[in-house]
Amino acid sequence: MVTARGRAAAPRPLRAAPSGPTGGISLGRILVIEDEPGTQLLLQSRLHDLGHEVVTSPTGANGLMEARSEQFDLFIVDINLGSGIDGYEVCRRLKAMPHTNAVPVVLVSANVKGREELHRGYEAGCESFLIKGDMTLLEDVVRAMLRIKSLQDDLTMQNRLLDEHNRRLQVERRRGADLESALRDQPAGVGALKDLALGRAEAMLLVDADGVVTLVDRGAREMFGRDVEGKNLGKLAVGTGLEAFVRDARTEPREGFRLDLQLPTSQERRKLTANVIPLVPRPGHADRGFKIVLLSDASSRRVAAEMLRLQDQGTPRRELGPLVEAARHAFHPSTMLGASQQMAELRSELVRLAPLDTAVTLIGEPGTGRQRAARALHFGANRSGPFVPVECGALDADSLRTELIGYVKGAFPDALADSPGLIEQAHRGTLFLDDVTAVPLEVQALLVDFLERGQVTRLGGKRAEKPKVRLVAAAGYELERALEDGSLNREFHRLLSTHSLHIPALRERLIDVRPLASHFLARFGASLGNPELSDEALWVLENFNWPGNVRELKGAIERACAKATDPMIGLEDLPQALRDLQSKLMESAKLPVHRRRTTTVPGQRGPVGWPGNSSMPGGEEEEISLEFYEKLALLRALEETHGDKLKAAGLLKIGKSTLYRKLKRYGIK
Repeated sequence: MVTARGRAAAPRPLRAAPSGPTGGISLGRILVIEDEPGTQLLLQSRLHDLGHEVVTSPTGANGLMEARSEQFDLFIVDINLGSGIDGYEVCRRLKAMPHTNAVPVVLVSANVKGREELHRGYEAGCESFLIKGDMTLLEDVVRAMLRIKSLQDDLTMQNRLLDEHNRRLQVERRRGADLESALRDQPAGVGALKDLALGRAEAMLLVDADGVVTLVDRGAREMFGRDVEGKNLGKLAVGTGLEAFVRDARTEPREGFRLDLQLPTSQERRKLTANVIPLVPRPGHADRGFKIVLLSDASSRRVAAEMLRLQDQGTPRRELGPLVEAARHAFHPSTMLGASQQMAELRSELVRLAPLDTAVTLIGEPGTGRQRAARALHFGANRSGPFVPVECGALDADSLRTELIGYVKGAFPDALADSPGLIEQAHRGTLFLDDVTAVPLEVQALLVDFLERGQVTRLGGKRAEKPKVRLVAAAGYELERALEDGSLNREFHRLLSTHSLHIPALRERLIDVRPLASHFLARFGASLGNPELSDEALWVLENFNWPGNVRELKGAIERACAKATDPMIGLEDLPQALRDLQSKLMESAKLPVHRRRTTTVPGQRGPVGWPGNSSMPGGEEEEISLEFYEKLALLRALEETHGDKLKAAGLLKIGKSTLYRKLKRYGIK
């Protein structure tokens, strides 16, 4: 017998977007609060077979503690708990806590005696009942509850998007009021310009932590086509660098990214500006990494901004000195972390080349730290000018040429005022050309002319400007290959090849994973106190091939710190790709086998093998896995602490609840 009802619940963060007529459901994390070992084992086994992650608790008090400290998608609670509070009270308290009140609760009863028992359960806030011992409908009930949870989460995310949209409208209204006040005495006709300057975004997209689009508005559908959800942002805006720009917006908004986009719905190329707003989770909620991406027409905004531009006071001079000194410290070549010989040589070369004025090319895969190395070259010398980065692959030839050399008033219809190019803006500083092999040939000729003559003329102008600029370029592969395939001008290749530095991929220097991970732990895990990686998690990190290089490692540690609830970060806190790797490594790993040493552990019958300093367990042909050694580590810890489980947890540097889970998993009493 199963009874269920729907109920309104407080919003929760997005889990899985509905798909199809019934909605798509991802596997859930379920807390089972059950005092009878037999029923607990049965529920755990059945739910594990269905692919869910299960945590069990023998009492209502312990279950509430687990619910407070971790995130769950479903609670299954026995009504008649043997000691302490009963299942009705557990349900009532779960529905009273802000971060659990939207999670469905299923009550389990040995025998639903009548309407009174059902009434008490629904009054406490449960969504469904199950009969203990009759598990035939368990799968259906769990699927239905997770579907409810997923739909609630989806509705919550849409509400958050509406709230954000309304907030932006309010900000725009306030800006409009301020602008009207500032322009009250200006000539007539500024109203249209004000509307352009404060124009709304033409497209809005919601992307997740992996860069996959989950929700869009009508403007985005008109721009990219109807089938947008489920696609990666990098596939929608190929070669523009938009995905990397969005990914790097973690806790603070980022604005003003320029790109030229070839629209799939037409033959037209649009000049767009992208702004990104990360959705920071509420306290107690998991960080799903969602971001709002707003795309606006760059040309019309630029026209309006030029006409309405007010004087920019800039940073006070008294503050520039400390800021520059801080940047020189933060981006000194010594901050390029790594214990490998390759990184030691790279740091040495950065120190040697920093004072020079000749061009330098950095060769390395995306995510290896090319821009950081370029900043090290810039701030490693006493340059007084700015560091000006250019994402070459994001712009077409005309746009990139205009951005680099600038223009004078009247050079083209939109040129309503003189505008210096990026080359001039980098005077006494560094111009960084990222993805230099994507620079069109006609723009390469312009750069060759500038590097050889040291002067540049704005579009539509006659006067040559002579900025002093150091050029640093970055490419994903050797320049000789670009020269051979015709994408690189021979003269441009000659100038860029004067000094070339190779930044190794992280898979080529896995010895650097540990110091890098420690650095990112200290950066992102401050709220956890003094975070550490478990041996199992570190082992997986050091065996991953890191296709996204240091940037991917940084993202993995940041997400693990956001997910972890205690200072010891385990494998369960790492992204799915790393958890999958652990399973593959355990299946294929064969470790060296030495002679067996035995020891006796309190509560265990007979001796067990243990890897001592000079011996390891196992026969001559025995296959050893990490799971095997984890069990032995638990046994050794219990032996060292004479069976004291609290001390054993401290010795292993894991939480007490984690220890109990592992002991139960391996059948250790």
